[in-house]
Amino acid sequence: MTPLALHVAARLHDADHVDVPDHVDQKGRFGKYENQQPDFARSKDVPDFVQDTIVTVARREFALDPPSTPGDQEAIRQSDYREFWIDELDDEPWDIYSISEAMAARFDINPGWAFKTARQHLNQLVLQARMRGYRQERLAGRRFRWSGPEADHPACQWIRDQIPEKGLPYHEVVELMQEAKRRFVEDPPASAHVVHDWCRHHLAEVQ
Repeated sequence: MTPLALHVAARLHDADHVDVPDHVDQKGRFGKYENQQPDFARSKDVPDFVQDTIVTVARREFALDPPSTPGDQEAIRQSDYREFWIDELDDEPWDIYSISEAMAARFDINPGWAFKTARQHLNQLVLQARMRGYRQERLAGRRFRWSGPEADHPACQWIRDQIPEKGLPYHEVVELMQEAKRRFVEDPPASAHVVHDWCRHHLAEVQ
């Protein structure tokens, strides 16, 4: 079942009383994810330079497509979606739960679909802010890795396999990201900052 189909199913049925796939209900309840989200999921866990640049990224480099809506619901305008992210990221502290709940309420979409969308889009914005912040400082001599939870996509696993424990220069990791998209992702995201849809990994400096 596609994400949009799950969104429609969850809107039409009460998951406590109707036999819909378990993951519709789970993603709508959030609780099981509380201790499993990577470090982009809460503002308190991201580096200061990410917090300092992420709102600027949302204002100047926003390239996210709004979440899909059922056919009987008005499509979300990108300008409204951009303003939503600026408002949420400008209001610290933020986390994936407050953002996804606000998204579901503001755009009248299923909480599970909002959570899944917010997870991907927050990761992309944090990664854009990371990469912008890294580029604003001298990169020579610094090493980076592909960070995040256990890889559940061959593209991310391949990137990790190419990077030694000591890391690689920034531009080499960026090249690996693009190569992984070409090798392993049939319909890759347009953004240069995300390797595959629903990716939870990011480029991070080896300390």
